Amino acid sequence: MGPTVGPARPAGRGRARPGGSRRPPATWVGVDVGGTNVRAGAVDEDGHLLSWLSYPHRMRPGQFHAVPEAAGKALDMARLSWTDVAAVGVGIAGLVDSHAGLVIDAGNLGWHDLALGRELSRRLGVPVVIENDVCASAIAELAVLPGGPVSPWLYLSVGTGVGACVVLDTADGHPLCLNVGHLPVPGGSRLCPCGKYGCLETVASGTAFTQAAGARIAADPDHVLHSRAATITGKDVVDSALAGDALSLEVLAAAGTACGSVVANLVNMFIPAGVGLAGGMMAPGSPYLVALLDAARRDITPWMQARFELGCGRVGETAGVTGVVELARRRLGEAPVPRPEPRSAVTPEA
Repeated sequence: MGPTVGPARPAGRGRARPGGSRRPPATWVGVDVGGTNVRAGAVDEDGHLLSWLSYPHRMRPGQFHAVPEAAGKALDMARLSWTDVAAVGVGIAGLVDSHAGLVIDAGNLGWHDLALGRELSRRLGVPVVIENDVCASAIAELAVLPGGPVSPWLYLSVGTGVGACVVLDTADGHPLCLNVGHLPVPGGSRLCPCGKYGCLETVASGTAFTQAAGARIAADPDHVLHSRAATITGKDVVDSALAGDALSLEVLAAAGTACGSVVANLVNMFIPAGVGLAGGMMAPGSPYLVALLDAARRDITPWMQARFELGCGRVGETAGVTGVVELARRRLGEAPVPRPEPRSAVTPEA
């Protein structure tokens, strides 16, 4: 599958100040590295995306070549060069130490104690800021909440893995990463890439429910997807569930229920003013989302039920790129990027 690309705005490259002197580099590059896909874009000084691309990175465990490659492609699409770049922000699906530029653990990528910020800065010749991908997306989504940002605000994303963060104070500007994907789930027994058994990611992530559905379909010779059981994708499972397949519906319901119980525990713990849900499983009407909401509402303390707003992501898949640029600018002391343009409002269905 080739990269998905978006339209590029004309870049203001090489603009001069009065008197002929050139302005400092004003373009930022954001790269969002998930367990399956890499997304990247060039962002101008006003926060507008100049370019956009998304494609499967196909990196083997421990590799990170797709990060500088995607950054370079984003610049090429915007007709810019590295001399135009102020810095790069990289969002990683895993635990990071942003101040040290260190990826502590990104199990789905096979990265452990990787000094990615230093290595990328050496290769690219510009400052590089490393952030958690969910924290980056949360910053972009928080900026477009109806009525403005609120705190505390809880944000959860489900994709290849499961990630979450909480914004305790909007004035602070840096979300607190929550390692929820590796919370133990009662009855969970599958091995997680982190080395433990029974983590939430082994039950509630896109990877987990795809594997669960594939195993059950392989054991059912009468299932319509039986011949493809070994290569089934998450999209196949979701599409089959939406078409009424009982097995797929059951698998998604189990995954969503497990995730919903964790969401309820987080709500009970942090008492947030709002909760944001994002990722491919959070489309309105999704069987996964329906089960998640049912479980969350069942387990959230009754007096909390009407005290917070719960909604699906508005910015969409560019959130990780624009959000990590915003966090990089904050880390490096720049002015904040203006709010990204939201998609039309999306409200989860019961």
